[in-house]
Amino acid sequence: MLKIKVVNFGLALIVSLFFQVALMEVTVKFFPRFKENSVTGYSSDIVDPSLSRLNSVDKFIGFCDSVFGKEIKSHSDSAQYANLVSKVIRYRFQHGYSWYRFGHNYVAKLIAPMLNKNLSAIVVPDDILEYETAACSQQSIVGMKVLMEKGYLVRAVGFYDTLIGGHFCYEIKFNGDWHFYDPNREPDEELLDKYNRPSIKELNENKELLVAAYPNDKKENVLALYSTYKYGKERKLPGANARLFQRITQILSYTLWIFLAILYLYLDKRFFSKKTK
Repeated sequence: MLKIKVVNFGLALIVSLFFQVALMEVTVKFFPRFKENSVTGYSSDIVDPSLSRLNSVDKFIGFCDSVFGKEIKSHSDSAQYANLVSKVIRYRFQHGYSWYRFGHNYVAKLIAPMLNKNLSAIVVPDDILEYETAACSQQSIVGMKVLMEKGYLVRAVGFYDTLIGGHFCYEIKFNGDWHFYDPNREPDEELLDKYNRPSIKELNENKELLVAAYPNDKKENVLALYSTYKYGKERKLPGANARLFQRITQILSYTLWIFLAILYLYLDKRFFSKKTK
């Protein structure tokens, strides 16, 4: 009898625990001030704290539209709006990965280490915008999503050097050509615009311009890293599988306690209630 009561109590405790965690998820969703601080960015980052209010893709687009002040009608408009999006990203985020954590998709936080720890690195655009920090891939995902919503043709550009590591950017097609954007490492925008914002392929064909565009980086590192470029698919955000995983686990973070409660009621009725009579 005592053993049955202990098991019954344990199941009830588990259901209660998951309910409380789900409640915390809801609290963080609607009251962001309760959210844990995300990873600290580099001290050299120039960030405008007022832009933290842009915590969704819709708000980000609304802000850019309000600053731009007109519809995108001409080729020059296309370039100006794309530059604006890149600039807002630069001032919106500090550099550093944002990961799901308890209080924001706890199921992903728990399951990811058993599958692939990188699955808890956020790739859902709206979720990325809920944090103050974002890595190069996360910033690019936001930029690409915003531009896709505005009708631009975009593609991801990835880099990997065995000594330096990886990097992530994107290109936009307008005026019949592809144009390279790197909001995370913050190249010399004025210089690139002077040369009509070349593609990464064109930058690699003009090594002097490529090096000059990154005055804060060592020449050998710039040449080594940016020569390894690979294109992603057009009109496709990177991390599709991870994004599916994160959307499913986000739903489970709100609802898992319901399934556990149903399981508890079934087990209680099927096994425990009869034995206690």
